[in-house]
Amino acid sequence: MTADTSIAGELGIYACPVCKRLLHQEDGTLRCSTCSQSYPIKEGIPDFILEELSRSADPELRRMRFIDRMARIYESRLWYPIVLNLYGGFRSPSLAQLIRTVTQKVQSPTGRVLDVACGPGTYGRRIASPSTEVFGIDVSTGMLRQGAANVAKEGIPNVHFARARVEALPFEAGLFDAALCCGSLHLFADTVIALREMARVMKPGAILSVFTFGVGDGGILKFRSGREWSRRSGLHAFELSEMEQYLTASGFRDFQPEMSGSILTFSARKQAA
Repeated sequence: MTADTSIAGELGIYACPVCKRLLHQEDGTLRCSTCSQSYPIKEGIPDFILEELSRSADPELRRMRFIDRMARIYESRLWYPIVLNLYGGFRSPSLAQLIRTVTQKVQSPTGRVLDVACGPGTYGRRIASPSTEVFGIDVSTGMLRQGAANVAKEGIPNVHFARARVEALPFEAGLFDAALCCGSLHLFADTVIALREMARVMKPGAILSVFTFGVGDGGILKFRSGREWSRRSGLHAFELSEMEQYLTASGFRDFQPEMSGSILTFSARKQAA
């Protein structure tokens, strides 16, 4: 398969985030024949976010310039260990341990895997293979560019990136054999809306693997005052019962949680049709 054929195959997967119809490539853009909307392709990365996020009502989205600049240090000792120890506690798993836990929970899938809020491909690129194609989406251009650079440098096949919001995924229903959502579920404005949109694009029985923060016995999140401060800063720590309710309301079953300090990892399975 040539590079041009591979890129064409990737772009043929994307659907309009508004009407969910498949898009076609036209003059460096992806165009929807149904609603006449067009989406640019920038440096090989389709961009499905047309609004200016700096004016968003969501404070997390207004911080996008900071997140863009953070991309280069995201997987370094300057970010992950500090965040995990602060919120999860000093016995929190390392980044390498989290990657192993998350990827093991998806049970070595083949086919297509969705990586939601993928950052620089931290988790998704670890499971990509000739038989596993990973589609990462994120709102940060800086993170996506770093992810593309990581994939190119490491020679990893079958990893694709697009700029999109979890609330409006640019894919048809029932497309993915598994999904990841790591380090971001606690930041989404509406957890159920995000989970329902993930479920929509997953096949019945597909596994969702998540790393997020819970109400545990480590870090500042073990204190009510720490959870309240974090909530005002845009980070929500989930009670296990709360998370299970959200999953059930969103079309998932078989909630399998693990807590390490205040680090919550879990898997759940999309309900059968």
